[in-house]
Amino acid sequence: MQGMAGITVSLAQFGACEDKLANLRRIQGYAQKTKEFGASMLFLPEYSMFYAKMNRRSQIKQAAEPLDGPFVSALSQMARQYGLWLAAGMYEQSDALPYNTVVIVDADGVLRGAHRKQRLYNAFGYRESDECRAGENPFHPVDTPVGRLGVITCFELRFPALAAAQKQAGAEVLLVPAGWAVGDNKVLHWRTLLCARAIENNMTVLGVDQYAPGCFVGHSAAFAANGCTLGALEEGDGLLTITI
Repeated sequence: MQGMAGITVSLAQFGACEDKLANLRRIQGYAQKTKEFGASMLFLPEYSMFYAKMNRRSQIKQAAEPLDGPFVSALSQMARQYGLWLAAGMYEQSDALPYNTVVIVDADGVLRGAHRKQRLYNAFGYRESDECRAGENPFHPVDTPVGRLGVITCFELRFPALAAAQKQAGAEVLLVPAGWAVGDNKVLHWRTLLCARAIENNMTVLGVDQYAPGCFVGHSAAFAANGCTLGALEEGDGLLTITI
């Protein structure tokens, strides 16, 4: 692994809302705690910028921002203020429907990467493709304090080839931000698939989920390359801090 041994990172589990400023305040609170705990990276869920429960297509399109917009600019400011790397989900503007994007910002506030979700959640009676467009290319892993970081988003966890492609591209740690929907055995699916991706690719996997009763399951977790649990949350908001 290119990253130094014994790097401490935090995973923030919370439920985003339609108020983008309120979501940023939540993120800043987690960033402050992450710094206090001595961690160097803060990982946040899918949809961290904004989440609407109703009229999603129109609200998402209205809320979407460019990669140099207010949300990423605020993350960059926080990164510089606290000396942290940050990763968070957002809706990215396009010339059509927005992308479901995860951005990675380094401790100098520089945008180091952006993953546009390729496999949209058209399953279990839901059609994400009605509100977002699919990304065209896989994420190119980036060097971070914890090692070379790969990214897949939420539903993409169900496709082993996507995690394997990140490994083949050089990823040493795999980040999986999610808004993992509630349903029968969905916590079992989430935890099992995170662990499986770790074991089959021999790399650490970090799963950071939203939590919202009746909507998202929470249960964020980190797994070592051998499948051992490095740390886990259950329901509710929380900050999971682990050392890799």
